[in-house]
Amino acid sequence: MAVKPFVRTAQLQQSVPIVDGQGRPTAAFMRLINDNTGNLAQAINQIAVLPAIQEALAAAQQAAQDAMSAADAANQAADAAQQQTDATKREAALQGSYIEPASVLTATPTTITIAAHTRRYADGTNASVNGGTVPATASNDVDYISYDDADRSGGVVDYTVSTTAPTQTGDTHVVGAVSIPATGSAQGGEGPRRPGYVAPRNTNVNIE
Repeated sequence: MAVKPFVRTAQLQQSVPIVDGQGRPTAAFMRLINDNTGNLAQAINQIAVLPAIQEALAAAQQAAQDAMSAADAANQAADAAQQQTDATKREAALQGSYIEPASVLTATPTTITIAAHTRRYADGTNASVNGGTVPATASNDVDYISYDDADRSGGVVDYTVSTTAPTQTGDTHVVGAVSIPATGSAQGGEGPRRPGYVAPRNTNVNIE
């Protein structure tokens, strides 16, 4: 591709006189000189504004980079806020979860048996949890049963026994508590109760 000249100048023509009969510059010569001078001045002026143009371009580039940085920061903040929201919802879903049936524990002096059950989370999801057994602590103790399930997928879980009541938070899922008998067997108490649970009451009224 041909490069356009930066400074345009008119060429003198051999056949065109530059002075008239009285020795004065001809009109054509003066026009040529003036055109060349004007073109040269225009080129010099364009060169003079190049630093300002370069500064403006640099400022525009910096502004674009700043805008991209601000957009990245906004996206990161939005992602962090969404992660916090998701974590809060996930925690609330666990804390509001319960099991069906409500009581799945049976204890002998040496062993606690946990029946298979369904974990119902407050966000509407469910997980089928396999049963299992754990050693009992000691007669007359109240043993609390729980398990960790980070994926909340149920299935086979590792049950944990403790004489201290666990908190249903994080990955910890509370199953219930049972009193360890000295002999025979005992059924466990209810596990986490479903929302809206109302304990049964004696409605019989004696009228004299």
